Amino acid sequence: MVDAFGKNLPRLLAQGDPTPFIPVVGDRAASTLVAAWLEDLARNDIVVWLVENRLDVRLAGRIVRLWGAEGATRIREHPYALMALAPWPLVDATARRLGVPEDAPARLVAAVEAVLYARLQDQHTWISQDDLLGALEGILGFPPEAAERALALASAAGAAVALSDGWQPAGAMMMERYVMARILSMASGPPIGDLVARDVGDEELEGWLDRTRLAAGVELNDEQRAAVQLAVQGRVGLVLGGAGVGKTTVLKMVCEACESFGRVVHLMALAGRAAVRMREATGRPSSTIAAFLKACEAGKVALGPESLVVIDESSMVDLPTLYRLLRHLPEECRLLLVGDEAQLGPIGFGLTLHAFATMEEVPKVRLTRIYRQAESSGIPVVAAAVREGHLPRLPSEIGRGHGVVLVATSREPTCDDVVCAVAALGGFRDDLRILSPVKAGSAGTVSLNEEFHRQLSRGQPRLRDHAFALGEPVIFGRNDYKRDLRNGSLGEVVGVDDGILTVDFDGERHTFTGAALDDVALAYAITVHKAQGSQFRTAVVPVCSSRILDRSLVYTALTRAAERVVLIGRKTILSQAVLQSAAADRRETGFNRGV
Repeated sequence: MVDAFGKNLPRLLAQGDPTPFIPVVGDRAASTLVAAWLEDLARNDIVVWLVENRLDVRLAGRIVRLWGAEGATRIREHPYALMALAPWPLVDATARRLGVPEDAPARLVAAVEAVLYARLQDQHTWISQDDLLGALEGILGFPPEAAERALALASAAGAAVALSDGWQPAGAMMMERYVMARILSMASGPPIGDLVARDVGDEELEGWLDRTRLAAGVELNDEQRAAVQLAVQGRVGLVLGGAGVGKTTVLKMVCEACESFGRVVHLMALAGRAAVRMREATGRPSSTIAAFLKACEAGKVALGPESLVVIDESSMVDLPTLYRLLRHLPEECRLLLVGDEAQLGPIGFGLTLHAFATMEEVPKVRLTRIYRQAESSGIPVVAAAVREGHLPRLPSEIGRGHGVVLVATSREPTCDDVVCAVAALGGFRDDLRILSPVKAGSAGTVSLNEEFHRQLSRGQPRLRDHAFALGEPVIFGRNDYKRDLRNGSLGEVVGVDDGILTVDFDGERHTFTGAALDDVALAYAITVHKAQGSQFRTAVVPVCSSRILDRSLVYTALTRAAERVVLIGRKTILSQAVLQSAAADRRETGFNRGV
């Protein structure tokens, strides 16, 4: 290219026409080269603008990804477009420096969006009008009349949508309405089938269940039989239940029954480890939801009336994820959500399983009979009591048996308390994890990871300039659909060569260098929220005082362990947490406002 065009090459590339380069490098390469050049010019232009306006230059890449070569022009002409990437105070200060009047319609609409975005960050999809107006007065510094004008402008622009006596951001409203319409349509519509996926009657299904019981020795109770019936005969349904009630047995029988009647079952979960457990429990392929969606988009999955999509650990699924999934499912496809609404709500905004569990219109079966660890201190029994707001009497000494132990303290649990408990359990290992409610503090995940790294990584090969050593547990910190990793995916360091970190996530190896290393953190200790979807033989749980410590957090921590849980902390704090209603019940969404 340089030989062909010499000093004119930059000027020709900047013109944006690939035609002169086609004879030299071909049509496709010429177009790619010109697009990359224009994008690079735009990035440089954006960086200059960001520096001039005292903004983080790292925003440049995200601006280019959003708006391409037009990014610089867009943010100059519409600085409030940066609301998608930066917080209100920063964007508003920048816009005001650029001369945007304080009562400009663009500023007023952006203020409404800022309040609604903040609500989404707190996982709500709805806000009352009084709260919205109050928040607007706070960030605008205007009297009530100006806040009402801002809301009227935002409504006219489609940025805010009225619902009941409050408001929703347009995107969340659209998702909730679509999801609700699809679920109710599936719940109320007639059976859909074809010659292969025909409708199955009660008598035929009962006969199959009886024959299976005799042939395979699988005895299902009435609740479990009803769950299999719902999966085979219904178009949509929920199978709900806590720890040890036989959900895994139901999953396996659902697969066998559906296959016997010509159905194709697609098993999936949000978390990679939950998908692996489904595969191990059923003996059938399973995937993450992200991988399933990617396969759908690539045309590798055929879906029709014979298809049943089964999602395990459905309490983790947020509104955007279920929306994306339903957009890929044809009308005749069937859906079964399996989970426990007593668990923590999704990390993302909105509610799905928790909301559907309260709706009479959505078919559901609840499994209540406990099979596993039936002794009084066994995990399922203790978890069931906590689920109902009651803390049973617990042993106080760490022994060799299974179940739940409370190591009571007279103060907040410390890092040393956790270290001693782990030592009493035989030391840290892959099937043990420390689950803390919080990141900060002596028994928060940050301090605990630093201490266990200091103790256990001595003599191990390390990644240069980073706190990662060979064999250490790590966690991924964001959703990355290209890698098929989510916020909370757990792995193990298997390589630290030449500045490259190699991590094994559920059998898949991923490499990280440079800025990508910021997405990986040590995981001797993880937050209870990040532990959703994972399970360990043993969990050590420091019960730290926190505003987020409630019944659902304690319950989720208990049910992350298969055999043994060691709680550490003040009994009074634990008892208060168990009495505190679940945070998911306090989320405000369109679903509980009649969307």
